[in-house]
Amino acid sequence: MPDYKYRAILRDGKIIRGKILAVNKHQVITKLKEAKIQPIVIKKIKIAKVDTGRFIKRTAKTKYNPQYLKQKITFKKLLFSDLKDSNFHPFSGIKQKDVISFVNNLYILKKANFNNIQALKSLYEGTENPAFKDVVEDLLVGVEAGERLNVVMSNYPHVFATMFINFVKVGEESGTLDTALLYARDYLESSMKLKKQIKSALIPRVLQFFGIMIAMFVALIIGVPLLKTVYATFGSKQTLPAATLAALDVANWLIANWYAPLIVVILLGLGFVTWVNTPKGRYTWDKLLMKFPVVGKLNTNITISKFFQAMLLNLKNGMRIQESIDVSKEVTSNYYFLSLVEVAKSNSLTGESWITPFEDSHIFKPMVSEMLSIGMKTNLAEMMEKVNEYIIMEIDESISRFVKWLPDITYLFVGVALIGFMIVVMIPLIQVYMGSFITM
Repeated sequence: MPDYKYRAILRDGKIIRGKILAVNKHQVITKLKEAKIQPIVIKKIKIAKVDTGRFIKRTAKTKYNPQYLKQKITFKKLLFSDLKDSNFHPFSGIKQKDVISFVNNLYILKKANFNNIQALKSLYEGTENPAFKDVVEDLLVGVEAGERLNVVMSNYPHVFATMFINFVKVGEESGTLDTALLYARDYLESSMKLKKQIKSALIPRVLQFFGIMIAMFVALIIGVPLLKTVYATFGSKQTLPAATLAALDVANWLIANWYAPLIVVILLGLGFVTWVNTPKGRYTWDKLLMKFPVVGKLNTNITISKFFQAMLLNLKNGMRIQESIDVSKEVTSNYYFLSLVEVAKSNSLTGESWITPFEDSHIFKPMVSEMLSIGMKTNLAEMMEKVNEYIIMEIDESISRFVKWLPDITYLFVGVALIGFMIVVMIPLIQVYMGSFITM
């Protein structure tokens, strides 16, 4: 039987942690509840992998009883049947489409008035991906133990994106989880579509660029020494151009001292990560991300769209603007935008317009600000829905513009590299064939 570790709460409110031997998680819950212990989180302890094709064979005695700790660990060959029965799924990674399908089905079940436990049980039975099925089982166990769905999901940041978890949190706090799941599904689908569009446009261009750069570097290393030989063969008194010789020196230095630029790149990367992880650095970087040409506009529109979707959920559920702003800020992690949200919340508390900080920072377009101002006087939720439709159109336009400009930017870099290659290698080669340097 596998081992499980758990976190539970006693009747007096004390939180405890422990380990238990059981057939499955449901048996763990039953045992704990029989002991008057309310489980919060239960996780299976995976069998430790020691060597290729071998697993440690661990027993409860070896793990819990000190007198057995010095015993020799035994091994056994891993058979196909053992792998089939184990919790090891090397070829069943969790993909984005698995999560989207899960969210869509959960939304349908919630619309059919299933509670969270009933919905997760149904989804658990219908999940085919073994790795994702384990995650759904953990969600079910956590919800059965009394945890909120978004809290249990936060234990799996590699499966559920932070923005998605925050949408679920907004839905649970506002009592409109089904609508929140709909927005979350749309967010996941749009994110996957955006990634595919960017990858399809970016990856071929980047590979093309690096391929050309590598080819030119090889040509420089091989071609320039050959040019020296050709010059000597023709008895030329001239020498190779200074640019050609300088490029050859740089290339030879890079080959001999390849570790130096690598160290510089690593240090620069570590310095950037350290800087971004500081509050000031994160604020400055997030601001730059929203101000960059083309990409900045796309990032800004995506952030505003997520924020408005969350606000719309809360407003439709009857929340006041101040509460809606405060809860909705959880859907973004952009420090610059969050600072504007805090100012907007303060303005709403003092009777000023919450739209003003976004206008002053030029985050909102004049059209968006005008529509929201009208919505404040009529029906803000209805107007915000129209504004969000407009922003989604802007996002599609920004993506099209980015995809259109990306090849041109790549070709610009390739063009500059080719010009340098012509100056360094091709011009001296042409001089050889034209015979302009041969002493008559």
